[in-house]
Amino acid sequence: MKDAQMKELPQVMSLASGIKNLCAHLKTQSQEHIRPIHSYCAARLVLEGGFPPEWVVPRQAFSSKKVTNSVYELELGSKAPKVSEHRVLGGIKYKDVDVTVLVPGLGPALGISGKSTGNAFRNLTNRMEEALGECTNIHLMYPGFVFGFLHLIKFSKESEVGNVQDASFDERDQPLPAIRRYYEVLLALAGRNTITDPGMRYEAVGLLIYRCTPSGPNIWAAYPPKDSPVHFSNFFQRLYALYDVRFGYPDPGGPNIRKGWRSKGEKLPSGFDQKMTFPWETRLAD
Repeated sequence: MKDAQMKELPQVMSLASGIKNLCAHLKTQSQEHIRPIHSYCAARLVLEGGFPPEWVVPRQAFSSKKVTNSVYELELGSKAPKVSEHRVLGGIKYKDVDVTVLVPGLGPALGISGKSTGNAFRNLTNRMEEALGECTNIHLMYPGFVFGFLHLIKFSKESEVGNVQDASFDERDQPLPAIRRYYEVLLALAGRNTITDPGMRYEAVGLLIYRCTPSGPNIWAAYPPKDSPVHFSNFFQRLYALYDVRFGYPDPGGPNIRKGWRSKGEKLPSGFDQKMTFPWETRLAD
């Protein structure tokens, strides 16, 4: 769908809109800056992933109606309910998971922890500890939980910031040591395949570098490498694939499978983020 058409559907959050918000210098303490990214992930899990909107928190402005077990009607609304996070009971304590898929009769099945860092990159070590603890806590209680960790990092050269601690790349467009170290940690945290694998690892990890420019935000596509296990292009598809194995494969005709969408009147939006390097489509019913 073209950008002009996308403007008619403000309730569908795109990656471009979410990153624009990160560049707006909003308060980070209230999580106001990252909530649009959480909404983007939730909307994508519905539209592309095929999870009924009633299963996904934060709830988006959609509603669905069952046609068959694999085909649902999807209707676009004008306003989403004000539910921001879902509290999941982990093995050690409760944890508010940023984006959660709750399968009726089963409970938490898939989730995404979405974070961003725009400065003070020396504090990435804190992110490492948080990510490790969050993942372990949830997997202790739910070994089958398909958990994704998505981190957006701002591209800032040393010559573009007043404090060198707020730089992430050098003048040759190469990642600075703090970013390289963090990348190595993300590699170690990624790739949990089976429920018997260590719970300290995520099923999927995505690293996305964004840049704020006078002409608007964009993706810095040169890092990480395209063949990296934490390249953003692999993130959602890996979550879907592992969900299908754990929750769909045992009962391929059962109620847990992902759905294909059929329109209820209006044409369903598709062709999202065509200009953002990572386009994606709505999962339509055959």
